[in-house]
Amino acid sequence: MDLKTGKVRGGNCGPSGRRRWAARALLAIGALLFFPGPGALAQLPTRDEVEAAYLYNFGKFVRWPAAAAQGPLTICVAAPASLRDALGRLVAGEQINGRPLEVKGLDRPESVAGCSILFVGSAEAGRMDAFLAAAAGKPVLTVGDGPDFLVRGGTIQFVLMEDHVRFSVNLNAANREGLSLSSELLKVAVSVTGQPQTGGPR
Repeated sequence: MDLKTGKVRGGNCGPSGRRRWAARALLAIGALLFFPGPGALAQLPTRDEVEAAYLYNFGKFVRWPAAAAQGPLTICVAAPASLRDALGRLVAGEQINGRPLEVKGLDRPESVAGCSILFVGSAEAGRMDAFLAAAAGKPVLTVGDGPDFLVRGGTIQFVLMEDHVRFSVNLNAANREGLSLSSELLKVAVSVTGQPQTGGPR
């Protein structure tokens, strides 16, 4: 499986269904569904690779305010280097809506400026509030894997269900930062809190 698309390598998809299969790919990534071709062996990705694939794909389902929708789409990572490295390999040379992707490691909350997506790992539990406070009021999609990430103001939280990585969404947090999340993304979330903005992307 290609973690960038959720497709089996060598598969095909018409342009009319691209948005729908991209959303289904998110679910497939989290459920770790693998369909190797003839003679191929399925190689399960690590959790870092699965979360990296999610972070990459989330960028396809978010609409940023016009002022923040130009230039590189920067995914900032406050987490161990293993996740940052997996994400860097995944997005190398890739673009979303014409925006080149960049990965930036963060070691200080004050460095959030310029991030489009911010991931705060559980290893940063002691500074989670500081990272979220630094991102508040900015058009930044915040993602984390701490058990109370949404309660503390994050937008998307990874959850582990039967050894599969899934995610929950806090639309109230997205709305506060002026972000619109696609309904296709919300359909594959485990749970959604709040209501989408009117006129958001479909």
